Amino acid sequence: MAYVFNKKHFFPPHSASPQNAMYNLLDESGREDVRLSVAGDWGTGTDEAQSVAKEIKQFKPHFTIHIGDVYYVGDLTEINENCLGVKNPNNNYDPVIWPVGSIGSFALNGNHEMYANGNAYFELLLPTLGIRDGTGKPQGQQTSFFCLENSYWRVIAIDTGYNSIGVPVLSHIPLINNIPGIGGNCKLRQELTKWLSEVVAPSNDKRGLIIMSHHQPYSGFEKEYHKPAQQLWDCGIRRSVLWFWGHEHRLAGYGLYGTNDLKAFGRCVGHGGMPVSRGDPVHDPHPIFYDNRAAATGYGVNGHVNLSFSGPKLMTTYIDLNGKQLFQEDWSAAQDGAVQLVSKKKLIYDPDFHG
Repeated sequence: MAYVFNKKHFFPPHSASPQNAMYNLLDESGREDVRLSVAGDWGTGTDEAQSVAKEIKQFKPHFTIHIGDVYYVGDLTEINENCLGVKNPNNNYDPVIWPVGSIGSFALNGNHEMYANGNAYFELLLPTLGIRDGTGKPQGQQTSFFCLENSYWRVIAIDTGYNSIGVPVLSHIPLINNIPGIGGNCKLRQELTKWLSEVVAPSNDKRGLIIMSHHQPYSGFEKEYHKPAQQLWDCGIRRSVLWFWGHEHRLAGYGLYGTNDLKAFGRCVGHGGMPVSRGDPVHDPHPIFYDNRAAATGYGVNGHVNLSFSGPKLMTTYIDLNGKQLFQEDWSAAQDGAVQLVSKKKLIYDPDFHG
């Protein structure tokens, strides 16, 4: 309530970034053999988040990406304690530090950061991120969207959090928040779609596309946010993509699917730090894999995903907080840039891990 009637933080356009929010997806030697770790809904300060951070470090990633949500409202105190390792004098908890990649680290905007109007996300967290210079100092992430690219792949990260909140107070009331104009629809800002159309210009490019966002375009478990996917199509992304999202506190993966023009291999990886939801799908689409195992807490099992790029090839490996490998996939991009799932393999034999 302390933030409900305050204004949102200014939304920085791509011109706020010296690189126009475009960065190289290369290793230290300029090669296209790159390790990237992704976690969602990690910013909790929990023991589980600390364990996930430890496992990310084991991978020695060149890049790390947090795809949104620092709890509970992502204000100055919570970002300090749950991401930057700054002790909160008002409690007895140890702070947690987000693991940065050897080359760079980025963070997306979620609905929880926007509960505090995005001020701490834009003003405190983003300046600690971005590409690291020769001394290891981060150069800052000036925008809540960005693109990492090499000769074969583009990772396009979009901000679905900025317009996710809706009308103050009313958007938090069940049923009422389903009324058009009351709840947030995650519509992409005009500054972002202009960047997509004019700077990224995907319609003139044939590289494989990986989309990252906080909110889900579709789900077999929860509410869907259709607007951003249609906007991506309108901006020229008119081929199949691999799409990672969080928001739902679970691990799940889908076949090629979409509720509108854009079709995506969806991967929900929102199991980074919050108590993980358990249960079977409640509507279509049905995932091709999902983790329904119970942790000692009675909730599900936390974790993250590692992406290994090797030229035109990509391997995705899903890891839990204990370092156990769960599922692995091989991907490629066709000549027209359409992402294709080459193979998949279940690496855990547990009746509660479905796949």
